[in-house]
Amino acid sequence: MKIFTRTVALTIGLVIFSSSFANASDTESYEKKAGTIAADVFVWRPAGVLLTVTGAALWVLILPGTAIAGGTRDTANTLVKTPYRFTFRRPIGTDLRDYVDEY
Repeated sequence: MKIFTRTVALTIGLVIFSSSFANASDTESYEKKAGTIAADVFVWRPAGVLLTVTGAALWVLILPGTAIAGGTRDTANTLVKTPYRFTFRRPIGTDLRDYVDEY
């Protein structure tokens, strides 16, 4: 009887303990994430590469004016570094509504 009581207590404890963990195998969220990943790979990453190249070219064109005004670093951050981080440093599949430029 003592073994049965311990077994029941252990089973109940394990059930309560395991129910506190989140379910990591949520297939519905994976299906939603698959569309986000596809859009990221086929639309947003190529657009980011294009923005990075265009921003770098624009930055080179306006470099003399920004050097005189003293805003070279801010201009480089805006035109080159931000699109670069968006394209190459952001994890694949990041929802753009949740994107924060801290990578």
